[in-house]
Amino acid sequence: MADPQQSDPVRPSDPAAPTTRLDPGQGGAPGRTHRITRVLRPREGEEERTGVLPAPQQTARIDRTRTAPRPLDATAVHRPGPQPWWRRAYGTVTGLPARLVTRAVVGPAGELDYAVPAEVRERYTVLGHIGSGGEAVVYLAEPKGAGGGTGEGGGTRLALKVYRPGHDINRELLERLRARGEADPHTPAIHGYGHARSAWGEEVAWEAQEYFPDGSLRSVLDRAPLPEEEARAVLAGVAECLHHWQTELQHNHTDVKPENLLVRSADPPAYALTDFGGAVRATMSRIYGRLAITEEYAAPEVVEGRREAPAAWWSLGVIVHEMAAGRRPPRGENWLTARSAEIDVSAVADERWRLLARGLLAPVPDERWGYDQVRQWLDGETPVVARARRNAPITFADAVHHDPPSLAFDLLDRSDKGEVWLRTHWSSLRTWLDREVNDYTFDRSLLTALQDRPELAQTAISALAAHFIPGMTPRFRGHDVSAEGVLALATGERSRHGVLREAVQSGALEYAARHWCDHPGCHDDGARRCALLERVQHEVPLVMEEAEATVRRLTREGAGDFSGVGGHVWDGAWAHAAELVLDPEAAPRERRALRTQAWNPVQRGPARHAEWWRAQRRAALRGAAGEIATNAALVMVALLMPVATAVGAETRRREIAEGRDRRRARWEGARAKAGTALTHVRERLPNGGADRPEDAGDQQRPPNAPYDPLAARRPQTALPRTGEQRKVDRGMRQIERAMTAGRCRRFAYPAALLGLVDGAGRSMLPPEGFFPESPGVLGAYQGLLDFRESPPVSAVADAASGLTGLLPADAASQWWLPVLLGAVLILLGRTAASRKRKARTQLAAYRLSVAGSVAMAVVLLANGLLTLGAGVLIPLDALLG
Repeated sequence: MADPQQSDPVRPSDPAAPTTRLDPGQGGAPGRTHRITRVLRPREGEEERTGVLPAPQQTARIDRTRTAPRPLDATAVHRPGPQPWWRRAYGTVTGLPARLVTRAVVGPAGELDYAVPAEVRERYTVLGHIGSGGEAVVYLAEPKGAGGGTGEGGGTRLALKVYRPGHDINRELLERLRARGEADPHTPAIHGYGHARSAWGEEVAWEAQEYFPDGSLRSVLDRAPLPEEEARAVLAGVAECLHHWQTELQHNHTDVKPENLLVRSADPPAYALTDFGGAVRATMSRIYGRLAITEEYAAPEVVEGRREAPAAWWSLGVIVHEMAAGRRPPRGENWLTARSAEIDVSAVADERWRLLARGLLAPVPDERWGYDQVRQWLDGETPVVARARRNAPITFADAVHHDPPSLAFDLLDRSDKGEVWLRTHWSSLRTWLDREVNDYTFDRSLLTALQDRPELAQTAISALAAHFIPGMTPRFRGHDVSAEGVLALATGERSRHGVLREAVQSGALEYAARHWCDHPGCHDDGARRCALLERVQHEVPLVMEEAEATVRRLTREGAGDFSGVGGHVWDGAWAHAAELVLDPEAAPRERRALRTQAWNPVQRGPARHAEWWRAQRRAALRGAAGEIATNAALVMVALLMPVATAVGAETRRREIAEGRDRRRARWEGARAKAGTALTHVRERLPNGGADRPEDAGDQQRPPNAPYDPLAARRPQTALPRTGEQRKVDRGMRQIERAMTAGRCRRFAYPAALLGLVDGAGRSMLPPEGFFPESPGVLGAYQGLLDFRESPPVSAVADAASGLTGLLPADAASQWWLPVLLGAVLILLGRTAASRKRKARTQLAAYRLSVAGSVAMAVVLLANGLLTLGAGVLIPLDALLG
């Protein structure tokens, strides 16, 4: 049977009968969200809906951590794309005040206010809690007068059913039942239904129906085994109810259980079948979703996708066994044994009741009793159990199978042996399907292809399972390949990445997408496929094709040694691509990490020195989220990180060597200029220093020749030094100094920032003094006062205050003085670092920034750093207080 996933902590009222939801639009409810999360992260772009007729709009919610995947939502696949960051930030900022005011004015809401949407509470008065199940919570309620929107007067007791997020209502059936009113004895009267926003901002479905004070059939079965007459009356009432649903309403209810059979009348027994999530049209022969079942009462064929009328009578057989024996019949170890083995009804003591239970619990639907046989049994007759024709068996690994679903299940369950068997017996299986089963809906080319490509045996097994047992969880080589399973493989152990790669490359996920899933939006518009798996199957090969093309191009260009990128490394890349496709939070998370590496020196690595890796990084950061090119760039950044690290380290070593050579050249140039300056000094000395033979070489050296320490020992002819040459040398030295003028920003910008903080502290510091409310801020401010009153600091502050006191108009005590100095320092720093300015302008800005920084230090010290600390502590106290 399908594996139930109870995502909500509130269990069904019957712990032994959990409801399994097999509806793509009825996904499990998400985990509880803290109130503060909803307050600080309001949803944007949500339309308010009222009434009962608008169709539901599912909200996108795909959230997952790397260690524990959370429920996936296929509606994220159908969204046009994420909103720009500025629009999301704007919506968050504008919505926050309203939520804060609501919380402050309304006050903390009670549990009921969060369980029942406010829009529903405007229509109904909730009186109490009735019960809860896997998909909804039921409350006792009353309509609020004739104007409440239901058309009923006050005082009418109703059962208000509020579905959990992700579960929906059967609108077509509810509309039909609402039109019938209270005339139908086997269905509850519908008073209203619709959708509303919960206190968490999620859209939930609700319905208000007739309240049955006598409870359900479960209260009757709690007294089992029942007396003969009472049991016969209950059997007749339930049989009439099921017959009414299948003939009058033309619906097969797939979740028939005692909790859903409400007692309309105890004498004679009459029951109304509720829980319409399990009701599907009887005209359908197969359904791929929108199905709710309870394992203990579900027929074996339900998991195959069949929901014909016999499934409901199997549920009646379980109820009959429970009435006669006091417990449910034992089931097989798994679905395969349950659908092929006879049910043990030996616990039923009475022979006629044992016959009835055996007839209703026939594993083969065509052999199972229905309404006619039950009526005959009630009339005292003995119906004949017809035996349906069985196919000639086919043997696999010493197991005999009479139908394709059991064989497909066995092949899927023992995939290793199934692969070996299918490689040699594919022709026998094709002949068996043609001659015995007469099923021509399965694509035979998947079996014929095994003659030339036996490695596709696992894909053929996946196709068989998807075709014959779509209700089973899809598997590939024994691993879960549902959307959640693929995400777990992608983020799990590296040894399993190869399995995921093979599943995608062989096309097995295409067949896995045909299995039932519970993702909201997957089966909209009758798609009958898991949109998430289809997206993985379509996009991941495209991402990896682009990534492989990039590696080939870089190899041709000689960008690095890519010989180590192979085998398991590519398996990890395929898994990474699948994670990026399935989890919309993965790409933003990795892009944030890449941005952090750009500014955090601790996380910087040598890979950033590789130009081709920086190009991939830019593509990953600037590309649109979710696009093939962006995901391919993210995969490449992670895949080629080791190669980029090696290339970047070599590039860095080369840059360091080149820098060392440049510094050596500059040093030699400085030595040459020093020699030239020494020559100029000697020229101005008496006799020009010509009587010293050691200076003859310097005097005779041409002005542009490099300095040679041995030139003075060689006889040379002295050349006169002109004023034009000295002017050129002076201009060159000025240009060289201007090239390093931008270093003033190292002290000018911090001084400007301190000035801005000091100005803020002067403006916020009250004249009567600052009295912090936060204990931590109070301690820090007290320490600042003690520091200000210490003798060394007081002496320095008094000296600085004397200097600033020379300013006119009491400017030293104004808040704008440090702010103005800070703005000037920022402007001077930008001017000194600008290459578009003249060298003399840069030098002037450098000298002025030095003077301005000294002036800023004097202004800050004049108050003993008291106002500077106030600029930090006053805002901090406002936040903490």
